[in-house]
Amino acid sequence: MDVRDLIMEADKIARDQGMTQAEWCRRSGFDEFGKMISNTIRRGNCKLSVFVELLKPLGYEAVIVKKGSEE
Repeated sequence: MDVRDLIMEADKIARDQGMTQAEWCRRSGFDEFGKMISNTIRRGNCKLSVFVELLKPLGYEAVIVKKGSEE
């Protein structure tokens, strides 16, 4: 899985929760029009700090797990 896959998965979760891109942006503390989301999806990349903020209103968090860990 790469960054683009993670972004697309977060977008799917938001849509499954019934959020528009604009609403997702507002809840994440970014612009109200959804540009952050559409630009991130188009690029397939974003800063980790941005991704962490985008996950919060979805009820998710980013976690680093050591390879070979059983978590």
